[in-house]
Amino acid sequence: MFDERPYVLIVEDEKDLAENIKTIIESSHKYAGITAYSAMDALHILDKHKTLLGGNKIKCILLDIKMPGMDGLQFLEEVRKKYKEEIGVIMETAYEDDDKWKRSLRGKVLGYLTKPFTSEQLLETVDDAFEGEEAKKEMKIFAYDQYFEKYKKYKREE
Repeated sequence: MFDERPYVLIVEDEKDLAENIKTIIESSHKYAGITAYSAMDALHILDKHKTLLGGNKIKCILLDIKMPGMDGLQFLEEVRKKYKEEIGVIMETAYEDDDKWKRSLRGKVLGYLTKPFTSEQLLETVDDAFEGEEAKKEMKIFAYDQYFEKYKKYKREE
């Protein structure tokens, strides 16, 4: 049976956390969640959800950065090669540094959630990703603003 809600792919190697995020996402009754416990699994899931016209049924990805094998940033590069910006990507990670922020922003992510995050923060961010093109632009601007604040911190620590 086809679920008509927008699909959100959760790419997270910590299975309990991935399932918890999926439960939160689906509790809104707005989205269908799909979990992948590795970047390679996520690529297969994306391939499985391609549409006949070359798009994808998955419209948003919640992406952990630190994973065994292919990390989240390498996965992001693959997604952008195959799907350009058709699929919104929100990074979720406990590991922040200047390089990860820069690579995420180059990958045109919509947002950056720092672990631990609340259910409210998660749902608000995902909701924003589905609010249309203007909201996506605002999310990207906010992500850049977050980065510049972090960048100042990184520079002070050097």
